[in-house]
Amino acid sequence: MKVTLISYTKECEKLIAVAAKQTITQKEFSESWNEMKEDEKKEWLKETMSRGHTSPWEHCTYTFLIEDVSRVLTHQLVRHRLASYSQLSQRYKRIKEIENYYVIPKSILKKGGKALEKYINSIKKSFEEYQELINMGMPPEDARYVLPQAVKTKIVVTMNARELLNFFGLRMCMKAQWEIRALAWNIYYIVKSIHPDLWKFVGPRCLQLENMARMKPIELEELLKNDNINLIIEKCPEGVARENIKLCVRTALNDIREFLESANPNNGENKI
Repeated sequence: MKVTLISYTKECEKLIAVAAKQTITQKEFSESWNEMKEDEKKEWLKETMSRGHTSPWEHCTYTFLIEDVSRVLTHQLVRHRLASYSQLSQRYKRIKEIENYYVIPKSILKKGGKALEKYINSIKKSFEEYQELINMGMPPEDARYVLPQAVKTKIVVTMNARELLNFFGLRMCMKAQWEIRALAWNIYYIVKSIHPDLWKFVGPRCLQLENMARMKPIELEELLKNDNINLIIEKCPEGVARENIKLCVRTALNDIREFLESANPNNGENKI
């Protein structure tokens, strides 16, 4: 998995803060923009998060290039419909070799032995059938039906911050499958590195709901590292009890930590 930030909205945090303020002030936008100080900006961002007033977040967008992921992942990803996608075509782009062009699930890799052998042989057999069908004159768009979902792909994704908020809530959760969960945590740390005040209170749905219930929101890093934090919500949307939420979130991260180094937060020079 490789995640690269291609572009993002310039002065995203300030834009969201000023847009939110516009809903309760008669001042001109330019006046609010010029008057907005750093402390006020942070307060507005925190308030939009804790009150669930996230429509201003839609003014901020991010574009990512996601590579070396399976079509299992992209089938899940495109269910987040308030986004734009451009994916490598299997209809017009013929797959010429399968070696190193498929994803091996963690459980199968860990099991090894016959399970891993059977998995790899199955993929290679499917690819052989794919090649034979093409050699028989079948168009690649029809031959591809025999290919497994493990085949790697790449996709360009654009999401606004509000949709990312929803994406993180669902996909950073331990209940999300490992591959898309790894993608979610990768993207989270990328956007947090450039817009820390916007994203520091964001995480899985349990954290988002917790922060809407508390007077003073807590940061994701606090939830991951501070054992003394006492949560308010009785259980998360997935039914995890209050006393187990911190461990659940930490496990969700630690389970996919090996994939985090693949993220590239430094390729965002082309800011929109």
